[in-house]
Amino acid sequence: MTDTQIAPKFTADLWAAFWAAPDPSRIAALLAEDIVGHWPGDPKPVRGRADYLAKIDGIVGAMPDLKLTLVDSATVAGAADGEELIFLHYTGTAADGAITVRGMDRLRTRAGIVVENVIRFDFSEL
Repeated sequence: MTDTQIAPKFTADLWAAFWAAPDPSRIAALLAEDIVGHWPGDPKPVRGRADYLAKIDGIVGAMPDLKLTLVDSATVAGAADGEELIFLHYTGTAADGAITVRGMDRLRTRAGIVVENVIRFDFSEL
């Protein structure tokens, strides 16, 4: 990377753009190689970029019309230097509106790269 290039940085706006037209390949550069993802209902966290992307790909494959819409977000400094916590509140629809969901994610980033994501939504809404 030259001095004039800017490294990608995860933001709530990038999250919203991704879920408006999901394509897991578009977010790979924003995920740490050792990212950890915590999905509700999964007994173990998803570990590593490849497995995390496969999980997202599986969700998109199972519900290709899933669209998540950002309702609100907040970013705060994390415990470690250069770390941020990004909180996202969203709603989603799939199956032509037959499925609706409301959820919240808490992402931990370091230098703009996602190292952990804790995903929470109510299964009863599905």
